[in-house]
Amino acid sequence: MKGQIGDLTFFKTRDGSYQVRMKGGVSAERIATDPRFQRTRENGAEFGRAASASKKLRDQLRDLFEQNVDNRISQRLSSRFSAVVKADSLNERGERRVLAENLPMLNGLECNKTASLTSIFYGKLQYAYDRASGEGTLATGQFSPRNKIAMLQGATHVRFTLALQEFDADSEDQPIVMESSPYIDVSLMAEQQVALLAELIADPSKAVIVLVGIGYFQEVNNAYYPLANGLYNALTFAEVDVP
Repeated sequence: MKGQIGDLTFFKTRDGSYQVRMKGGVSAERIATDPRFQRTRENGAEFGRAASASKKLRDQLRDLFEQNVDNRISQRLSSRFSAVVKADSLNERGERRVLAENLPMLNGLECNKTASLTSIFYGKLQYAYDRASGEGTLATGQFSPRNKIAMLQGATHVRFTLALQEFDADSEDQPIVMESSPYIDVSLMAEQQVALLAELIADPSKAVIVLVGIGYFQEVNNAYYPLANGLYNALTFAEVDVP
């Protein structure tokens, strides 16, 4: 049985069982007007700003996220943005917001909990963004794929990706640029090298987020297909350059 009868609501839980609960709690009108709920209103306003910034960034990175994130990335990203909002030392409680100067708190966020850059690539990655020139770089140095890349059953190749995302929580239509390496055969012993260059002339007032990723692919008849729906791909918030 599902539905409502009087003050009783019947519902089905995720585990398949059925439960009933009584209507109750504090009304929305009281929360919005009662002085005793001032702290609740403040928390709600700041949580809303964090959630909005998280959604905006996820929307901007949608194409990049498609094959490189797990199903909990929205929660982890919202949690980081909540910390960013609370780090605002300029505005009063309840009015704190996402400031560019605090966005480096996104550094190190893994988009896929089952994989990280260091668990896939055993070499040293070097990445940077130069605001003056607008150039972002990613370099691997010389490496042997067979020795430096974690093997994954069914995978024949990997690809490195560098992305630059300009971000401001209060602005729209901010650009992203992405560059990816050629497909690299994971069975090769011969040394390879990846050097990626992406260019983004950013607004001087906005932050630039540098994301670095590695994805697995399977070659079939000279075509490359993402492996396991991206379950083992890595994508990391590597660096945030602030004005």
